[in-house]
Amino acid sequence: MAERRREGALLTTAAQIVVRIRAERELSMSSLAVLAGVPTSTISRIESGQIEPTLGMIRRIALGAGYHLHLQYYDLFSGKLEDDIVGVGAAERTREVEDDPGR
Repeated sequence: MAERRREGALLTTAAQIVVRIRAERELSMSSLAVLAGVPTSTISRIESGQIEPTLGMIRRIALGAGYHLHLQYYDLFSGKLEDDIVGVGAAERTREVEDDPGR
């Protein structure tokens, strides 16, 4: 399977992902925080590496900025690079539909 890369480098840490999201959307920390519905301090702590957020939190931040989170991981047992869309639970799907009347 061909490995897909954007602009050369894979993003491997939560800090890299959030910094990239902010840079591409030209958002301040506080603007991204409002869009994602999290405190500005959370964005700051993620970017500085003080905390490692859950995939759910990274997904929430990505969605707030208008991105869908796509997860690519290496399976140590099979030696294969796996490529999956990160799923959401029923409660999150319900909330998203309520938050997006255009759906």
